[in-house]
Amino acid sequence: MNKETIVSHRLDRDVWKTVVKPGDYTMVPYEDSRCKIRIWHVKCENKDGPCEVEPECRIFNSPFDGNVIIGDMDSFVDRDVELVLQQMCLGEICDARFVYKNVFGDLMLQINCRIELVDLTEEQLISDWSWARLFESAVHHKERGVKLVKEKRIVDGFRRFSKALKMLVAIEPVDRLTADPERTKELLNMRIKLYNNMAHCQLQFEEYGATLDLCSRTLKLDPENIKSLYRRSLAYSGLCMYEEAWGDIQRALEVDPNDKASIAKAKELRPHIERINKDYSDVIKKMFG
Repeated sequence: MNKETIVSHRLDRDVWKTVVKPGDYTMVPYEDSRCKIRIWHVKCENKDGPCEVEPECRIFNSPFDGNVIIGDMDSFVDRDVELVLQQMCLGEICDARFVYKNVFGDLMLQINCRIELVDLTEEQLISDWSWARLFESAVHHKERGVKLVKEKRIVDGFRRFSKALKMLVAIEPVDRLTADPERTKELLNMRIKLYNNMAHCQLQFEEYGATLDLCSRTLKLDPENIKSLYRRSLAYSGLCMYEEAWGDIQRALEVDPNDKASIAKAKELRPHIERINKDYSDVIKKMFG
């Protein structure tokens, strides 16, 4: 009997598989591979007994057509199934076990199932992808991320933006002396959009340090980017760095005096700046009375 092996481990979850029937070891899924799978003997439970899987999960909810593109899943359960598939061979059948716990070690969800990798369209490694394919993939992940953020799935959206950025990194470095100017401009604009989108996601969780970093990266590429100036101002405000926040929002208003969000933020910041100026003035009076 084959031994159960660990596929992936974190403190809050474990993914296991047991090979039931070996497959063709010369054919395995890579990023973007098209897989046809069959799943049966599905059993979902938590500490209270049988349960349903989250509705965002595609593979374990109806309707599922058996088609999976590696790297194109958003639900955490679906992504873990991808991890199992990437350790399977064409024709292989395995028993998979997914165990999820909370910070106290309580069982939140366990899924047991049998998976068969029925068919597989082999793909090149990302390192062998063409510029056009990498950029197309970046656009796909960025657009999917925007849709997820609109659905309030911020973490999943951020993951898509990060994936799109990974595709851009795979394209670079670009030789600006020989590169097509339009191509270089496309790369620059995409990177700016991704930094801005990722900063927006970080702000939703009050991750102000990460927001500052992302906005500062954008402003190095585009010093007059209003979205980055505004979001960096929000991050500075969250850290009570009101003078820095005021500086960014004033720069944003210089670029567009009619930007409503920047106008509102300036009104919010003004009392803080007036208090800081008054405190400074009082100190000077005491020093030189």
